[in-house]
Amino acid sequence: MIIHESLIALNLPSTNKVEIIEALARKARKLGRIRSVKGYMQAVFAREELFSTAIGYGIAIPHGKSSFVEVPFIAFARSQEEFLWDTRSEHRVSLIFLIGVPEEQASDLHLKILANISRGLMNDSYRERLLQATSVAEIVAIFGEMGL
Repeated sequence: MIIHESLIALNLPSTNKVEIIEALARKARKLGRIRSVKGYMQAVFAREELFSTAIGYGIAIPHGKSSFVEVPFIAFARSQEEFLWDTRSEHRVSLIFLIGVPEEQASDLHLKILANISRGLMNDSYRERLLQATSVAEIVAIFGEMGL
């Protein structure tokens, strides 16, 4: 399963993208999805340098294709308040989807995950439900409905 309850963090007090990505990467490491938090984060931030992964609608989708990823995953965080994701854009975010894909599976799987997330989140109902969910189980169920 690409999403797992232990890869979800609700109501994070942090409004710092580095801290949030690191917290989610640590969850992925603990679950055995990545071998190195530092190595994986380097891939994520190399991607962030190209252009912001904040896509509007209060959403950011940072991602990393890396040899440090053992098993593909999506981690999810919801911050307590919206915050500016990147100074290069004006997008404020509160829903963060962190994607990890092994380098050798990067092309097809990476694009499929991004497409499913993007398609689902264009639906106002999914976004609102992700914002209002009170449990990790609700988030997992919403992801299932989105085809993740």
